[in-house]
Amino acid sequence: MNSLRFDETLMNDAPLVSAVLVSWNRLDYLKKAIDSLRRAEGVRLEIIVADNGSSDGSLEWLRKQPDVALIENKRNAGACRARNQGTRAARGEFVLYMDSDAELVTPGGPARLIETLRGDDALAGAGGVIYGDDALTQVWCVSPTTDWEGNYDPAASVAMTDDPHILSTCFCLFKTAAVRETGGFDEFYFYLFEDGDLCQRMRKRGYRFVIDPEVKIVHHYATPGRTARGQVDYHYYHERIRMYYLLKNWGLAMFLASWRLKIADTLRYRPRFPYLPLWRYIDIYYLRAALMFFAFPLIRLRRSKKWI
Repeated sequence: MNSLRFDETLMNDAPLVSAVLVSWNRLDYLKKAIDSLRRAEGVRLEIIVADNGSSDGSLEWLRKQPDVALIENKRNAGACRARNQGTRAARGEFVLYMDSDAELVTPGGPARLIETLRGDDALAGAGGVIYGDDALTQVWCVSPTTDWEGNYDPAASVAMTDDPHILSTCFCLFKTAAVRETGGFDEFYFYLFEDGDLCQRMRKRGYRFVIDPEVKIVHHYATPGRTARGQVDYHYYHERIRMYYLLKNWGLAMFLASWRLKIADTLRYRPRFPYLPLWRYIDIYYLRAALMFFAFPLIRLRRSKKWI
């Protein structure tokens, strides 16, 4: 890992923020993300990039950046493992998670969030409003919200709230101590649901979160750097981790209620997924759901440790 080089004598009174980014074949967007962080005001910044085996020139470029600490993985280890690697290396009082295709629009944003967090011991993290366009007219996410089954709720996710339950790892800032106390990201999730899982565990410890609408971020949602999956493969992956998320965070009763709906009301639910043949639907919601139910205690036993 590259050693960080920044002038420790400058801005001694400014908080140190460790910005952790995960990189995988998204060089052009990664450059924009890092450049936007370099323009941050009122904080000392260390930038940590965990690269998951990029082959598009990202590694060559990152190795030449004197202010970037680079963690090189030989393969795509997933977003959670890479973020945990970055968090273990973080020296800052605060850790900022940011997608490699996101861009900080408000240079003073991290400093604003830190001021809010320092004012309340019960606050573990803070975020801004994430937009889907450069003109900042289309809100992409405020707080990624799910319904009772763990399905993403688009309308609720873009609504302002005084009590967000989840902060999006597209851009969010946490007290480093709170992340470490909670154990970091559960590496069962390759990606998706990991921010919800972390925040649910923090809330169970009594922590809260806040959104500052004056802090603005653009999420370019770039196609490069995303795992290519067809609709059916993606559905299998999504439902596997959704079931795990339900069992782990909301308990057996919620899991069984969701499972009963899918089985008892097969004819109503199947049309929601026209790309799934009946045998695929039965495989996911009859067989694999049963497998998750019985395998969950063993999975949790193997993953009872903290990840950082």
